[in-house]
Amino acid sequence: MKYSLCIEPVFTHVDFCGRIRLARECGVDAVEFWGTEGKDLAQIARACARENMPVAACSVCGSWQVRLNDTRARVLEMVDKTLAVGAQLGCGTFIALAGDVRTKTDSQKALLIDNLKAVAERLEKYDACLVVEALNSIVDHKGYYLDSSYTAFEILKCVDSPHVKLLYDCYHMQIMEGNVMENTLTNLSYIGHFHAAGVPGRAEPHQGELYYPALTRALQRRGYNGYFGLEYWPTYDNAQSVRDTLAYLKRGEFPPARL
Repeated sequence: MKYSLCIEPVFTHVDFCGRIRLARECGVDAVEFWGTEGKDLAQIARACARENMPVAACSVCGSWQVRLNDTRARVLEMVDKTLAVGAQLGCGTFIALAGDVRTKTDSQKALLIDNLKAVAERLEKYDACLVVEALNSIVDHKGYYLDSSYTAFEILKCVDSPHVKLLYDCYHMQIMEGNVMENTLTNLSYIGHFHAAGVPGRAEPHQGELYYPALTRALQRRGYNGYFGLEYWPTYDNAQSVRDTLAYLKRGEFPPARL
């Protein structure tokens, strides 16, 4: 299993490309980030090559403007733009959002399945993967449709493509439903990426109620060889926080208590 770091909420005192170097120095295997809009993609690609840091994942183009419950034409246009960006960055995993509740839930579920089947055909040509993110609708994303991994797995079973999977965000799903270990191990073939943060607060994973080392060990035993992404807001020195988090996830080591 490999560990990636979302560089949006960390190392904010340096420029974006500088964060890639700091991530490497902390010992992560790859970086990831949210939207590509407004970023110098060529510069990011050069920085990743220089630091030998792959881009594990990034959000689809215009992820907050076009959701997967939009019209098929707009969704496919978004995917085409994203694939071009991915080629520039050497990235083949893209994060997409299902959108807020717009219709009766059964109608919206059917729309997502139809759109994702069309998306899967596009992605297959490029051997790329779209990971749909389930979010919590209690704390951070009120009104969001896909707030259940159970519903997400039902959708993905209907789409039935290795090119469309779930981004299982442990922070969001712990808030919504818990049972993280059972849900992930039972449905591991439908998961293409993980995110982790402490619950509550979305800070360091070791500061939350979920014991992550048990999960990471279980995923490794099951042969998961994808990325386990760190997407959290540090509460102390960022570099030390990332190193502490890796030690916690890999070896179950808790850092010294901080007042």
